[in-house]
Amino acid sequence: MLTISQFADRCGLAPSALRFYERKGLLLPSARRANGYRAYSPGQVGEARFISSLRAAGISLSAIREFLRKDARARETMLLSWRQDLSARLLSLQLADQYLRGLGASSGPRVHLEHWVEPSVLVWFPVTAPPGPLAFRAAVPGWKKELERRGIPVLTSGYVRTLDVVDGQLLGEVGFRIKPRRRLPPGSRRQEMAPTLFATLECAVRDDQAAHRVFRFLAELGFRPDGLHLERYLPGVADRYLLMLGVQRLRPVVANGEGGSSPMAPE
Repeated sequence: MLTISQFADRCGLAPSALRFYERKGLLLPSARRANGYRAYSPGQVGEARFISSLRAAGISLSAIREFLRKDARARETMLLSWRQDLSARLLSLQLADQYLRGLGASSGPRVHLEHWVEPSVLVWFPVTAPPGPLAFRAAVPGWKKELERRGIPVLTSGYVRTLDVVDGQLLGEVGFRIKPRRRLPPGSRRQEMAPTLFATLECAVRDDQAAHRVFRFLAELGFRPDGLHLERYLPGVADRYLLMLGVQRLRPVVANGEGGSSPMAPE
């Protein structure tokens, strides 16, 4: 049996870390000596190092505690979830790095980034309206109130989609972002949203070149749109909207000869 100091030295951890793991129910001493001191077995070294490694990988204490109590199949499910979460965080950091590389010190950004960190749901309602700027704007407040009346908190609102023109009328949808696992009103449509990073640009209603500018900016930085395209009416603004393009993947960036960076062609 090893004292806490001997065990800590063997694991490469501080004794305080072992006491912390004990308080959190992650790693208990194998025994207590007659004087009350902690005693660890050599067989616990791997477990202590494993817990420390998961912490270094950014796994929360509660998740580690749950993982240690699961069977092999449940552990594999948790590992898959952790890998997916880590991949999303890495992509977000890479995209943020490329975005910062593309900013000039003397001018403001043409395009901004908006990150939906948590999974969410877009709930869509069908609408019709005569053609015109921000044609579905009048429908947004009513459907938002309907969601709130049903006890469904709205995270953000004003998303719109124009689907067709029939007999001189625009057919479309207005959308609202809510948390998952909410029961939706009849007649609405649910769109599940994974954590997503958007490139956004505030546009004038008659700006026909806005999307082209966003795509060009993304190409300059090596970003790739993922096909997700949203438009959002801005609260209290009658002549502008927010164009949102989801960013899924990116091209590698390499340093150029002047100390800057440039996007490489996709593989």
